[in-house]
Amino acid sequence: MFRLANRARNVARPLLQRAVNARYHQAALLPYGCENGVGSFLSAPSLDFLYNMRQVELINNVNRLTEGSVHEASSLIRVIYDSAQDPTQTALLNNASQAWNIDFFLQTLTVEPTNLREDVRRQIAEQFVSFDRFKTTFAESALSMFGNGWTWLVMNETGQLSVMNTYNAGSPFTAVPSKESNAMKGLSYSAIQRSAGRRPFIKLSPIIGLSMWQESFLPDYGLDRETYVSRFWDVINWTVVHERMLSTRSGSRTTV
Repeated sequence: MFRLANRARNVARPLLQRAVNARYHQAALLPYGCENGVGSFLSAPSLDFLYNMRQVELINNVNRLTEGSVHEASSLIRVIYDSAQDPTQTALLNNASQAWNIDFFLQTLTVEPTNLREDVRRQIAEQFVSFDRFKTTFAESALSMFGNGWTWLVMNETGQLSVMNTYNAGSPFTAVPSKESNAMKGLSYSAIQRSAGRRPFIKLSPIIGLSMWQESFLPDYGLDRETYVSRFWDVINWTVVHERMLSTRSGSRTTV
């Protein structure tokens, strides 16, 4: 009887462990393989580093920093929002935000070119004078980055599009003060903490994201960031972009 109880316990423990591990954050699967890179944009070694090394490191850090906490089973978005309001959780915020950013960036890419939908072109052109002007604005913003960061096409709650940069691991989810807090210049995490119960940020929905981290372009391009940015347009999955725009306009934006 004792041996049977021990055997049952030994079987149950791995099952329980798998159930616990299933709650841990994991890197999302890519819609393409890493063996050939992404067209002429990212070589196989560069993609392998970003996905199989950098992303894994960030996710492992998130799991380590959230183990045993209320965030252990939370989505990365939830972790980002909550840690952005707590000045003691800067390490968690940086790892969670960068992990989400890299995933969003890689999910934006495709190894099989897709056509730019006319309705996507038209909607972007309406707010940037022309689609070419949008590409110029986006590229200029990316190339103006001093140090590491991200360049985004984002959409607000009314469907308005804009281009913005975030630095280091920053994301659009926590980067823009809301109308209620426009007077709060240089908003700090301590200011956020003092405003408990009132999130002082407007929620923007990312549509396109480009990594301007040196680790993304140095291996393939050296300091030639212009070529890196120009080749980005050749590997954007416009079907994914269209779906993100539709989801945002329908109100089914990224949830926490």
